Amino acid sequence: MSTAATDEPDAVATASGDWRHVEPLYLPVTLAAAKDAFHERGFHGTSIRDIASRAGVSLPTLYYHHENKQGILVALLEAGISSILNRVRAAIADGDTPRQQLSNAIETIVLHMTADLQLASVGRELRYLDSDNPHRQHYVGMRTEMEDLLADVLRRGMASGDFQIPGNVREVLRYLLGACQEVTTWYRPEGARSPAQVAESYAATSLRAVGASSDTTTDHT
Repeated sequence: MSTAATDEPDAVATASGDWRHVEPLYLPVTLAAAKDAFHERGFHGTSIRDIASRAGVSLPTLYYHHENKQGILVALLEAGISSILNRVRAAIADGDTPRQQLSNAIETIVLHMTADLQLASVGRELRYLDSDNPHRQHYVGMRTEMEDLLADVLRRGMASGDFQIPGNVREVLRYLLGACQEVTTWYRPEGARSPAQVAESYAATSLRAVGASSDTTTDHT
């Protein structure tokens, strides 16, 4: 049996168009414990017993909800990508031009990263999922959908003359998403910059990276 994280609060936020309002996802106690353990020790450095101990549950209880450690990792990966995919859809829909859509999308991705650094960092552990794991393909499918949405924004921006992208769109997109992922390695909530400031900075940097035409209308109301 598998227990998935609820995405109801996230769905409410994105359905209302408030994609800038991001809070840590609610996770069942076992997944919350695994999230912290994977962040601190990595996937291979974390044992099932350690997760159970952190969660305050027995091993039989843990195995009732999750088949194995890979199953726990899958549940965390899917919780994260489902949240970010919903937000990217909403952020793009809220923009009138490719420039605004890209800015919105990068902003919401970075806000997602800063809202829960531990969950966001779990994405790096994908390499430990077996390649023939069917759940891996489901996760990769959702991640690919998000990348396709962003690639479409970049292509439309090139067609309209808003963006000047030298080379392959997918390579530029990998660079942008990689930069967003790196937020988890340095951002600290107690630091001088707020999540909104970091997100807006990354959005502006991303626009420069794609050679966006100058535009003074960046509305964050």
